[in-house]
Amino acid sequence: MMSNEHANPDRSAAKRRCMPSLGILGVALAFGAFTVNVAASDPAISGLRTGDGELHIAHDPLVMQHRAEAFVANMMSGGPPPDGIPSIDDPRFVPAAEADMDDGDKVIGLAWKGEVRAYPQHILVLHEIVNDEISGENIAVTYCPLTATAQAFETGTTTLGVSGRLVNSNLVMYDRDTGSIWPQIIATAVDGELRGDSLDEIDVVWTTWGQWQSLHPDTEVLSSRTGFARNYTRDPYGDYNPASGYYARSQIMFPVMHKDGHLPAKHMVAGARTTEHAAFFDLEALARDGLQETEHFIGVFNRALGIARIYRSEGNGDFEWRKGEVLQRDTGETFAPDALPLAAVTPIEAFYFAWNAFYPDSEHP
Repeated sequence: MMSNEHANPDRSAAKRRCMPSLGILGVALAFGAFTVNVAASDPAISGLRTGDGELHIAHDPLVMQHRAEAFVANMMSGGPPPDGIPSIDDPRFVPAAEADMDDGDKVIGLAWKGEVRAYPQHILVLHEIVNDEISGENIAVTYCPLTATAQAFETGTTTLGVSGRLVNSNLVMYDRDTGSIWPQIIATAVDGELRGDSLDEIDVVWTTWGQWQSLHPDTEVLSSRTGFARNYTRDPYGDYNPASGYYARSQIMFPVMHKDGHLPAKHMVAGARTTEHAAFFDLEALARDGLQETEHFIGVFNRALGIARIYRSEGNGDFEWRKGEVLQRDTGETFAPDALPLAAVTPIEAFYFAWNAFYPDSEHP
């Protein structure tokens, strides 16, 4: 499924240029679409099932705070048709030395089964899904620019595709085994044969190239030689380095199922969920405090990557932040933020409006 290449630089040395603010129509046109914000005419997406392989699903489904029917009823076209935003199904990788990125550029970092890879945001923004293979196992690395969410999943012997639909502004994926449809953030099928099942998640980090490379100098990097005629120097939504366009404005582009004013819409939070509970942590507040707790979760800030680590907790206050480490009061032991003696939960960084739309009853500090 993947190949490596080492001969030429990964992309042009020209600094990526941000497209001017395009609005909904302009973004759709950038992807070759001519209809936008059209309500779904049929809750099921026909023609997507290919019978290609078998999808791996989680043993237990994740909690949802809306019914599946409600997600389907609120689903709409994002503009492009199914696969109009094409997944990368034969990814190539280059060494870190050949990746032409600034330290502040955003990447999705993956360290799994002995492999370390970085997937640049400037490539993912035009594809949203990379179907990759590590140690003989299929995985999908996914990114939704509208909700600022990067998530990865084990996919068995099949792959994921972009359905062309959105719910709560979030990418809706489909699997090429059954054609079931999966909003990315909840990682749970809301329609199709696998409705109610959840995907098995793999931890990834939403960080900067400088931070990722400093910790993983031997990382491979997704090449811009994707096989598609795309201009990876332009992001149709704006830019992250520095933040501009859609990423910096408070406005959102599509309706959502729930909203409130607890935090600004584009404020970054780190969310987590289990089979029963969901929570979020304000990333700025977590960075300030180092550690925060809710009734069922504990969040710890990892300064090296600028990310949250989240664990299951009973909220008993047994841990506290001490000079970049976590102290367990009853034993006197200290732990690194990514090594607490608790069950880790997959953290998901997201714009607040998106997490809140999917999980309006989330716990928070």
